[in-house]
Order: sequence, then structure tokens, then C-alpha cells
Amino acid sequence: MMIEDNHTVSAQNHVARVGVALDAALKRATESGDTRVLHLATDRYIIFSDQHRGARNGADDFLRTERAYNAALAYYLRKGYTLVVLGDVEELWEERPAVVLRTYPRTFALEAQFHRSGRYLRVWGNHDDEWQHDDSVRRHLVAVYGNPPLRVYESLRLTVMDGETALGTLFLLHGHQGDAMNDRLSGFTRFFVRYLWRPFQRLTRISLNTPATSGGLRNKNNQALYSWAAQQSKLILIAGHTHAPVFKSQTQAAQITATIETLESAIPQREVDSEEVSLLLAQREWVLAQAQPNPPIKSAVSPTKPCYFNTGCGCFADGDITGIEIAGGQIRLVRWPDKTRKPKPHILAEATLRDVLAAC
Repeated sequence: MMIEDNHTVSAQNHVARVGVALDAALKRATESGDTRVLHLATDRYIIFSDQHRGARNGADDFLRTERAYNAALAYYLRKGYTLVVLGDVEELWEERPAVVLRTYPRTFALEAQFHRSGRYLRVWGNHDDEWQHDDSVRRHLVAVYGNPPLRVYESLRLTVMDGETALGTLFLLHGHQGDAMNDRLSGFTRFFVRYLWRPFQRLTRISLNTPATSGGLRNKNNQALYSWAAQQSKLILIAGHTHAPVFKSQTQAAQITATIETLESAIPQREVDSEEVSLLLAQREWVLAQAQPNPPIKSAVSPTKPCYFNTGCGCFADGDITGIEIAGGQIRLVRWPDKTRKPKPHILAEATLRDVLAAC
């Protein structure tokens, strides 16, 4: 009982810390006057995060997903999307900026095309917090992305407009704010990773991207991010950091489980399309295996408001990437490549953005 009580108190403290940090981040974003407008009928956005680009060695998590990510960039560039990257784009706890920048010239060239056309927005995360310093951005990134000089944000506010009517706000940030190990203790963590973990990882190829491999950390971070977003009005929080896709405050596995339960409760068991349910069960196990170890089936946040979305990441071990797509008034969770392993987007979940904001 004592252990359970301590765990509950720890979780509550984490939720409180994250809430305070997100309040402060939203206040800074509001006071900066950098709020942008997203026109519901015409604007197109694709949001990715957590590529963790490295140096093409055993410690480089992006090596497996480079092909999918570059293919996605080419597709969205041609279709007129604005590219938003929500932090941990480069793995700067393990590598120096110059090393990463010369390792992936094609990827940076594709992103630079978005920037030069005025369709590139970048947020810094805990693994690339070097970019919170303007002098570092000028020294390393401006030469790569060209003019106008690139700006890297802590967060972004997008006001969603339907004609002359403001529907609500999208608040975008990496999502590490308030996480002690990744925020306040990031200096110590960075030292450990760069000088102690990196040589070991290069030999073993074991990833230290713990939100992607620890169900407990994902659940804790999801709960904290959702809890804060649920207290806001007409606001959707879109984050990264956890490496686990979330759509309308539900993990992908929880969405599949809900669909299965709906099918099985709506009609007698013997009349349920066994092929449809069987395929959903297979899909759920596929998703859960990717979320090992000990992935939860139920939603980690027990949501009552569809106010929290998570991009997932750009460095899954199987070569897939996930992201949040906004176009034609819809918000979608997409995966690259598609089911047939072709370089096309596969829609995992979809909703009308107007309806989601109304429910928030």
C-alpha cells in the first residue's frame, strides 16, 4: 500500500510540475505576439517530431527512417504544406551540431526548401535545446537553411479561423517541459549520454530514447500533458517527446480497442464480421509490440476531452514515421510508409478540426 501511495503522489507531483511549466510556456508564447493564423479551409500543415538525427553510426536512431522521412518531405513540399518540426530533430546529446549537419545533407536540403518558401516552423526540444540560443542557430543552422535567417521557437500558437470566426487555438511544443530529467536536469543527462552512454550504444545499438521504450514514462507524460490541456478552453495541445502517437487524447492501441468493443457490443457476437474484428485485433498487437515493453491496451489518460494530440516520432525501429496532418479542415494521424510499404501516407485516424475544437 505504501509503494502504491508513493507512486500516486509521484504521479500527481509530475502532473503539477508539467502543468506549471506549460502555463509558463503558453504565457511566454502569448506575450511574444507570435501567434499565427491557420485558415481552416485553405491551410495545410504537416507536423513531425523526434527524428533524433545522428551520425550514421550505431547510436543513430534516424538511420532506419531516413527514407520514409525524405519521401514524406518531397510529397508535402509539392502539395504546398507547411512543415512543422516539434523538437529533438537532431540528437545533440550524443553528437555535435556540425557532425549531424554534414551527415544528412539531402534531408536538410529538403527542409530548407520549405524554409525558403516560407513554409517551415521549428521548435526546440530537450535533445536539441542548443537551438534555444540564437547565437547557436546563427552559427550552425542559418548557413544550412538560407535566408531569411531561421528562428527556432519554444512553442507555437496557431489561431484556427473559419472565415471570420475564431474557432480556437492549437498550441504546439515539444512536450518535455516540467519533466525533471529532461528539463531541469538536462545538463547532467546530456553529459551522461554523450560521454558514457554513446560509446556503449554504438557497440550495442541499444536506444536511450526512453519515452519510446518505457510504457511507464509514456503513460506518465501522456497523463500530465492531457491533464493540462483538459483544463484549457478551446485549445488543442500538440506535442512530441513521448514517441507514442496520440489522437483525440487516445493512444493508437486505445482507439483500436474502442472500435473492437463498439463492434462487439453493437450486434451479437456470432454476427460480427470476424474478418474485420480479426484484422483489428492483429493491428492492435502490431501497435502494442512496437510499444514494448509492457504496453498498456487501455488509454493512458482516460480522456473526456479530445484536447491532446501527439505526433509519435520520426525514428521508429521498423523504419516507420508518424505525424499529424492538417488539411481541408481535417486533422489526421498519418504513418509513412503505407500498409504495402509504399512511399505514401496511411491515415491511422481522422476527425474534423472544427468538431474537435468545439468539443474542447
